[in-house]
Amino acid sequence: MLRAFAMRWLLKTMPLLFLVACAAAPADDELDPGDPTEESSAAATTATCRSSDAALFFHGMNGYGRELGGGGICAPAMTNSGTNGFWSTVSNVPAPGAKVVGGYSAGRVPLLRRLAKGSGAEDVAVMLDGSWSDGRRFDGKTGPEIVKAWLEGDSSRRFVLVYLTASAGWREYKALDTSSVAEQITTCAVSRGSHFDLPRMVGKDLFLDPDAWLASRCASGRLE
Repeated sequence: MLRAFAMRWLLKTMPLLFLVACAAAPADDELDPGDPTEESSAAATTATCRSSDAALFFHGMNGYGRELGGGGICAPAMTNSGTNGFWSTVSNVPAPGAKVVGGYSAGRVPLLRRLAKGSGAEDVAVMLDGSWSDGRRFDGKTGPEIVKAWLEGDSSRRFVLVYLTASAGWREYKALDTSSVAEQITTCAVSRGSHFDLPRMVGKDLFLDPDAWLASRCASGRLE
């Protein structure tokens, strides 16, 4: 009888426990929109890209998207916080051969910090589903303001935005294609799949050869 009572109690409480667990689990694409993790002198990354790496790529939280690393793409391992987290100096990683720098999801943070500081020689920046609206959390500047200033600094620079239409935060970057730097902006909308599917869907070529990828996979402005 006691066993039957325990079973009935478990069946009643399992849905509630499941909901609590889901609510407590942090989403990969949502860094705390409050103050960033404070940096310290110990935050310097020891990662260095090979001179043969054609692209530098910052993955998302919990390592999502890091499978794109290798084969000419340098993808430094980052933790969700701390001295090797997204707000650390990993954004300054030396990448002597890279002409493209990209960031997926939370990887937009080191991407934008790199553009803001101008610490890389890359002339193409690729944002893959930034999926969060940050506001003025980059020393009082927004992400789009940083991208616009970076593009204005050199007319040969380009910004490529590939985003899920169901995500958040992309509209403020998409709006740049009607600004004074519109000719340096290319966008690609994705209406299928999920945020976590996107790195696999686009593949390495987006970062190794953005022009060829756009011509073959997104000539119409939408992923084909």
